[in-house]
Amino acid sequence: MKKFSFSEDELLIFEGTITIFAEVTLRDTFPPGPLLLSGVFSYQACTDQNCFMPQQDKFQLTVQVVDASQPAVPINHEIFKAIPVEKEIIVSTEAGQVLTSDEAKAKEIIEKGLFYAIAAFFVFGLALNLTPCVYPVIPITVSYFGGQTDKKRGHALLRASFYVIGIAIIFALLGLISGLAGKQWGFLFQNPWFVIIVTVIILAMAASMFGAFEIRIPASFMNKFGQAREGIIGSLIMGLTVGVVIAPCAAGIIIGLVGLVAKLGIVVKGTMLFFVMGLGLGLPYLILATFSGLLTKLPQSGMWMIWIKKFFGVLLVGVALYFFLPQARHIADMQGFFFGLLAIFGGLLLGFLDHAPGYTKAFKIGRGIFGALLILIGILWVDSAIHYEAPEIDWHQYSGESVAELVTDEKPVFIDFYADWCAPCKELEKKTFPDPQIVEIAKNFTMVKVDCTAPNAKIRAFMNKFHVTGMPTLVFIDAKGNEITNLREIGFMKPAELLKRMQATLSGGK
Repeated sequence: MKKFSFSEDELLIFEGTITIFAEVTLRDTFPPGPLLLSGVFSYQACTDQNCFMPQQDKFQLTVQVVDASQPAVPINHEIFKAIPVEKEIIVSTEAGQVLTSDEAKAKEIIEKGLFYAIAAFFVFGLALNLTPCVYPVIPITVSYFGGQTDKKRGHALLRASFYVIGIAIIFALLGLISGLAGKQWGFLFQNPWFVIIVTVIILAMAASMFGAFEIRIPASFMNKFGQAREGIIGSLIMGLTVGVVIAPCAAGIIIGLVGLVAKLGIVVKGTMLFFVMGLGLGLPYLILATFSGLLTKLPQSGMWMIWIKKFFGVLLVGVALYFFLPQARHIADMQGFFFGLLAIFGGLLLGFLDHAPGYTKAFKIGRGIFGALLILIGILWVDSAIHYEAPEIDWHQYSGESVAELVTDEKPVFIDFYADWCAPCKELEKKTFPDPQIVEIAKNFTMVKVDCTAPNAKIRAFMNKFHVTGMPTLVFIDAKGNEITNLREIGFMKPAELLKRMQATLSGGK
């Protein structure tokens, strides 16, 4: 299944060579001999740019039925060996499992803006050190390296590097497992109940950030930490151990990111991003283990760490909204509204509603400014979501007119042949036609839509006149009723390209 950002429903797509499996059950009294299976196979061919009309092909297949008392001889071992026995149609592709991850904006950011994703995960890892659960590990780490018999700074840097790599390896394993889980079980994210369960888990972790419950590093680990072995191998082992302990301790934040990577099904990038997050987490340890005197420069733990926890809690609520809102189709288009409300809530909570004692005057001023900015952003977000009115084109729905009848007031004609089953058509509706420049220039055209979903005789004749075979087909007709054939497009067009062709139509095709 593939969920397009411009479509409401998931589309089942196949690429390459595919094999379709179906279970056939015969009555016990069915006579042995050849059995002719026949049926109709419906399909639709699409490219990234356009879709062709749905087609149907008949098929026949003869299989040999043997008596129940006779031994069955298995055939086609290579095809069947990896297929589980189920009572539903199973589909496989030559390239592997059918695509199951949605092409959401988050995946585009990670794939097309990998540098920014790496930077974000590194900052997340660095910020984990500011949580009350992880922060105590910093001085203990310094004491561990301070207890090493070899005091040379170069050797200390080498040991600290292996220590940090150990932490990063554990986090990389989390990313690898998450990516593989998404690749193998990505279809679960198409199940609303599974998404609801994931959302509830993330909200529970957010509640832990708000103080509903706590996950702490075991005291036994803290006591035995300084007794670990020395050397590079000892540092690596300690890093691995710390990674294992810190991961559940910071579960609230990590689970949200794990869920995101699993949903997107990005194995290599997910592994790399979590490795980078582990490096971000370990950076302070690397610096402090090498320059142990810097420990005295660290701020004392206090209420500011509780504030950091609550900040992460607000972020986790945002992650929960990201998972849940696409499932709530009636409100899915109001994501800006709900994220704006979250920003207002976060601003009030982080800036003004927390009256716990222990905050310094400077910190109170800083959090107030931060909260006010967050509230302002939220208000603007909500206001734009409420008052936003997408510009619209005044379309004429084709109902059998001739081209001459469409050319009125000496205006050129733009014709959009579309269908409900056409994914690129939906992309045009979502991304291109609402563009303000397109809406403005469309006032100089007679804008015609031809619905080819289930064409009647008149529409089919109109399609044949323009030799339309795929959707969408965009036709440009000048003010004299003649098509400017070199401007025709079959498939999706970005607003800038469509604008150029409409301008060319107005200037006579030049």
